[in-house]
This record gives sequence, structure tokens and C-alpha cells, in this order.
Amino acid sequence: MKIKIQRLIKAVAFMLIFVILFSGATYILRNKNEANIVLPFYDEPKNTLDVLFIGSSHLMCSVYPMELYDRYGIASYVFASSAQLLPQSYYQLKEALRFQSPEMVVLDVSSVIYDTKISTTEYAHVQIDNMSFSPVKYEAILDLFDSGSRLEYVFNIARFHSRWKELGLYDFKPITSCTKGAYVSTDCTPCLPNRIISADDKYELFPTAEKYLRKILDLCRQENIEVLLFNAPSVEEHDSLPRCNAVNDIAEEYGLNYIDLNFNPDIIGFDPSSDYRDPWHCNAKGAMKVTTYLGDFIVSNYQIPDRRSDQSYSFWNEQLEEYRNTYNY
Repeated sequence: MKIKIQRLIKAVAFMLIFVILFSGATYILRNKNEANIVLPFYDEPKNTLDVLFIGSSHLMCSVYPMELYDRYGIASYVFASSAQLLPQSYYQLKEALRFQSPEMVVLDVSSVIYDTKISTTEYAHVQIDNMSFSPVKYEAILDLFDSGSRLEYVFNIARFHSRWKELGLYDFKPITSCTKGAYVSTDCTPCLPNRIISADDKYELFPTAEKYLRKILDLCRQENIEVLLFNAPSVEEHDSLPRCNAVNDIAEEYGLNYIDLNFNPDIIGFDPSSDYRDPWHCNAKGAMKVTTYLGDFIVSNYQIPDRRSDQSYSFWNEQLEEYRNTYNY
């Protein structure tokens, strides 16, 4: 009996060591694309974020949580990934709710113009690879991918095993950031303004987009979370703006506010000639206008606490100082 117990202990110890080494090797080898955007989310103290921004790079480039805290005391995080579609956002939100109990979710609805579950394999890896190992991650993999491609999302090393030739110091260092999920850029690409559309210019929502939009809204309703639907300025998607207009019907059905800054960018003084990083995303100048407008709207329409005088949020002040020392825009 004693020998069997010793063998069992050795077997368990071996498996633990193997898992630790395998996980470490997988992390080192995998692509770190946007890891500095997503991974710091897991360092946030549990249940301290009052607002979560869920969606794509449209949010990452147009909303600056540190500015929301500095100006309004809003504790928030942009938990997003590039080219994230609404089916992915559903699982992004479920993952976030494992760690945070937000008062409010601001949901990027720009991807209602697509009728698929993912955009590309590359961008799907950006989201899935940066999620922690959990039942939510495996649920997402089972839902978003067919059986022939799931393995590389469960075991990233299957896709990145040959990346050892590209490894650098960044792959071995802890990943930190003071932006709370924002991507700050001062690049500028002058763009022409969107064509003018009216609320009557409307296409039906694609079935996949509508299904997962409703799943997100139903989940938030179940968890008593306020939702603000949002679409950031973007000129490249302008031919699909009538599809985004259809979100108004969903917003009315659920009793939600919907802000589409492509419909009326003049309300924030947005200038397409100076406020875009590229045709899809805001630069810092444009993001400050979007962030200020959202901050004013949130504090005027929702009961979100001001955390600036809360001693338990003093670490935000330290991060804000680091943020100001790092970014000059």
C-alpha cells in the first residue's frame, strides 16, 4: 500500500512538473500580439472595475480608461482584441465576468456588418491565446471553430512550435501596461468624412451578429449590468453604416442607449482630417474627443461611482502617474 501511494505521488508530481514546463514553453513560444493590451486585465484586483469596454480595436484606439479615471473617477478597462466579432465578444464578456462584477458594459457593435463567428484565424488567435485557461475558453473554442482547427487553439504550441527562431527578450519578460487596455497612437492619416446617412437608411442585421448581440444583452440583463451600445468613428466601414443603423431597433427593444459616432461625429467636434490613425481607428487626438464624450454621457446617464477619493483605488493614482510619464499627447 505504501509503495502504491509513493508511486501515485511521483506520478502526480511528474504531471505537475510537465504541465508547468509545457505551459511555460507554450507561453514563451506563442505570438505576443496584443498581450500587453489583454494580459494586464488579469492583474486588476477582483471586482474593482465598474465599467468594461468589450469589442474590437475600434474600442482599443478610441477609449482611454486612464483619462476616464483622471477626469471622472471611472474605473474601467478596454477588454478587447483586434477584429473581434460579436460571437467572440460574447465569450470575451463571459471571461471578464469571471473576475469582475461591473456596473456597466460598453459594447462595440461595429461588427454587426459581418455574418461569421470570426474574422480570420490570425485575429482569432489574438483573442483566444490571450484568454486564461478556463471552461469559458474551451466553450469559446468549441463554438467558434470547427473540429479540424480546434487543436491549435487548445495547444498553442501546435501553431507556434517553430517560432523559437524569432524569440526575443520580450517573450521572457512579464507583460505589463498602464493603459488599461487602450492603444495610444499619435499617428495621423487624413481621411474624408463619411457620407451622410439618415436613420431611415437601414439594412437588416445578419443572423449570426443578431444572435450573439442578443446573447450578450441577455447575459448582461441576467447579471444586472447596464449596457451602452457604441460604434466608434471609422470611415472605412461607411458602406455598412445602414447595417449599424439596425442596432437602433435592438436598443429600443431592450431599452438601451446606442451611440453611433459615425452617424453624427460633429457632436464631438471630430475632424477626419486630423483625428484618425488610419481609416479604421482614432489617433490620440480623436480618442480624447471620443473618451470625453463617453465620460460625460456615462456620468450623466448612469450611476457609476467616482473612485478618485476612494483609498482602496490609490493604486490607480500611481498608474496614472506612470501613464502621464509614458504618453505625451
